[in-house]
This record gives sequence, C-alpha cells and structure tokens, in this order.
Amino acid sequence: MANTLKLDCAGLVCPLPVANTKKMLNKMNSGDILEVIGDFYEAGENIKRFAENHGGKILEFKSEGANYHVIIEKK
Repeated sequence: MANTLKLDCAGLVCPLPVANTKKMLNKMNSGDILEVIGDFYEAGENIKRFAENHGGKILEFKSEGANYHVIIEKK
C-alpha cells in the first residue's frame, strides 16, 4: 500500500524546496505519493523538473500566481 506524504515549502525560496523534496523522495518507496505546496512559483517549476529527471512521475501540477501545488509519484 502506497503512502501519501505532504511537504509544505511555504516561505522557502530555491534551493530549499528542491533540496527538501529530494530528501523526502529519497526516504520514500516506489509508488508512494508526495504532495508539495509552496508560495514561490520558480521553486514549483524547479521541483517539477527535478522530479521528472530523478525518478518521479508528476501526477498533478497547479499554480496560481506565486503559489504552486505538485503531486509526485515515486517510481
């Protein structure tokens, strides 16, 4: 059974959101889901690219202004 984890990166600017996402993904098992939220748009885009290039599948990416919401499945 897959776990769903949340990572709140509100108030953080790069590189911290990507670094924190990497740490979480490294601890997760294949099939687990990570939901990342924050309020620095560029970080959301960087998280999306990082996950796609390092074994993650983007299930959802939404942004409204500076806010972002990324849901990643670890492969």
